[in-house]
Amino acid sequence: MNDDLALLREYARNGSEPAFAALVGRHIHLVYSVAFRQTQDAHLAEEITQAVFIILARKAGSLGDKTVLSGWLCRTARYAAANALKIQTRRQHREQEAYMQSTLNEPAPDETWHQISPLLDDAMRKLGQKDHDALVLRYFENRNFAEVGATLGASEDAAKMRVSRALEKLRQFFAKRGASSTTESIAENISHHSIQFAPEALVVTVSATVAKGSTAAASTLTLVKSTLKIMTYAKLKLSLGIAAAILLTAGAATVAISQIDADQIRDSLTPQQIIQKSQDAYTSLSSYSDNGEVVSAVNGMTLTNFFTIKLARRDLYRVHTESVSGGFTNSETTWSGNDGDYMQMNNGQVFRRNDGLWGAGGQVPAIPGTFFKTPWGNQLGLPVSGEKQETDARTGDTDCYVFVNTLGGTTRTLWIGKKDFLIRQIQNISDPEAVKAALEHAAKVTGKPAPKLPPGSITSTETHENIVLNKKLSLPDFQQ
Repeated sequence: MNDDLALLREYARNGSEPAFAALVGRHIHLVYSVAFRQTQDAHLAEEITQAVFIILARKAGSLGDKTVLSGWLCRTARYAAANALKIQTRRQHREQEAYMQSTLNEPAPDETWHQISPLLDDAMRKLGQKDHDALVLRYFENRNFAEVGATLGASEDAAKMRVSRALEKLRQFFAKRGASSTTESIAENISHHSIQFAPEALVVTVSATVAKGSTAAASTLTLVKSTLKIMTYAKLKLSLGIAAAILLTAGAATVAISQIDADQIRDSLTPQQIIQKSQDAYTSLSSYSDNGEVVSAVNGMTLTNFFTIKLARRDLYRVHTESVSGGFTNSETTWSGNDGDYMQMNNGQVFRRNDGLWGAGGQVPAIPGTFFKTPWGNQLGLPVSGEKQETDARTGDTDCYVFVNTLGGTTRTLWIGKKDFLIRQIQNISDPEAVKAALEHAAKVTGKPAPKLPPGSITSTETHENIVLNKKLSLPDFQQ
């Protein structure tokens, strides 16, 4: 394991066939397994494996001294597999029957492996390089922690901690996609099932093609060329921090690498950058509409308040809320008009107001304050910055960043969509003793009596769905 780079240097300097053959024999099953898991096509996996070792031969003299070769080969195999699936998907149908026959005699993996296997390589792709390489060494190659630490330039204990954290990241990734398991089960299944032995003839073919200079198939050389382009552009974009997708010669490859980079960039944003992007997202909108609900709970009682929101520049709004309790429906509509602001109560009576949307009272949802960026309703104002949770979450079908902050006895949790940076959910949990103390302090300062609160904590969860952006709206769309 420790002389991979020595063998590679020997091949680069002297063209040593035995040195390269040793590398092929050592790592071909790892490369083949990644390729096969991505394609589920034995023939295509063999071609990808050949391509990866051809790429290794071409880059033999340029890989850095700190390169973990098995980790590098895994990443290269994923690039090549993504590219091959776009270029040569027709091969899958031709080889499917042979693949199914070859797996009939193999012992069936347990249910956990069936769940995580299709997700494994995508989950590995999202890890940082050191986490990725640590798992490859530990579970793909079954190295002990001392060997993992030595290869990564760390102690055995540090290697254990890194592997443990990386496994937890995999567990969270799988759980968000419906494959719940423990880190122990994930580790066991990866260790037992992640490597599928490549055909013996493939070892000979790869060694002959690369080390002895035999001519590879035209389709393999095409795959090598386009995959090298992907790797070059991916490295360039990562080093420069370029977020926009770079156009490649192969259009399908552009889609694959753009998605990879977009995910990596989103996962590397700081809390302050996320909040700023969210503020910018709302500022850029000409209009916003959605619907949702506010669920409030106190002392075992729950009240659900449904709402619809319609907002547009400049200062156009319409908010309708409706709640049902004990068979009684209470509704309220607030909207803007040519000559002021209006409210219609549950009894149908309409009031004209001149204090804007936020003077309406009732349960006005939080998004209008964020859309119009007001000082008293903007969910993205201070002190939310810097309070991002390490673990993200999923709301409905949306992957979200999660922010938590506590102020004045109330803990607020904010879910912000990872792709559009719009708020999907807001939860406030008020501690009655802390709120009471804050109100009593305010009463002393103002000289006014503190309001009475019901006993017990109060939880309010506001969820936004069916979001529509930048629809062309005019004044009649907001009037009653």
